[in-house]
Amino acid sequence: MQIDYFTYTISGHWVWAIEYGDADGLTKAEERQLSDFLESLPSDAIGWEYGEDHYFAVDEISGLYAQCVDCKLFFPKR
Repeated sequence: MQIDYFTYTISGHWVWAIEYGDADGLTKAEERQLSDFLESLPSDAIGWEYGEDHYFAVDEISGLYAQCVDCKLFFPKR
């Protein structure tokens, strides 16, 4: 099976919630934003890889500027 990926620019504070399903510390509005984002992803996704370098950019989940990392979402090549 060949693997492909999408790259997302995501604020670092979302990473814990995405990786571990732990939304502690997120507001109800943030939980909804995260849920909407996750529901928009490919259903056959295999997993995530998170970058280590943080930089100031627009977060793709909230649309706000934040300290972000590049995150890759892997899925079977179509």
